[in-house]
Amino acid sequence: MSCRGFEPVCTNDEARAYFRDKGLRYADITDGDIAVLAMFLSEEIKKSNKAGETSVNTMYLSKKISITHKPNGTIIMAFLYMNSHYFTQRECISFNEGGFIGFAGWADEGNTNPIRRAFLRWCDKMDEQKQRMMADQFEISETEDQHERVREKNP
Repeated sequence: MSCRGFEPVCTNDEARAYFRDKGLRYADITDGDIAVLAMFLSEEIKKSNKAGETSVNTMYLSKKISITHKPNGTIIMAFLYMNSHYFTQRECISFNEGGFIGFAGWADEGNTNPIRRAFLRWCDKMDEQKQRMMADQFEISETEDQHERVREKNP
């Protein structure tokens, strides 16, 4: 439990495992996906500030986001930062080149809870998106098979 009476959402390792268990990979992540994560982070940090969960109520997501891409547009690494009245651009979430995902290594539970909540929401959203794409691909494949059968019957 944090010193302010808030239970931890999960551990950093559990958040990383959640990402992995959803079958997500860096190859699945685009700039648009990082933008959605940033939106979730902003929402969760604001809520935590109001609830008194964070150590100060002045934390907010920095506008700075650093991303290195592969030629196909997916990420190699990405860094999201946060600010407060007494610091600038501390790590919020980092997608490091070797596959390690970091969560505000400088922070205690109260300050990482909103970050982890946003990350878990984002993993769910990414998984939904992935499942929809797989279903769409299956539908397209099925339709193509039906068209092929029709063409075979009617040469």
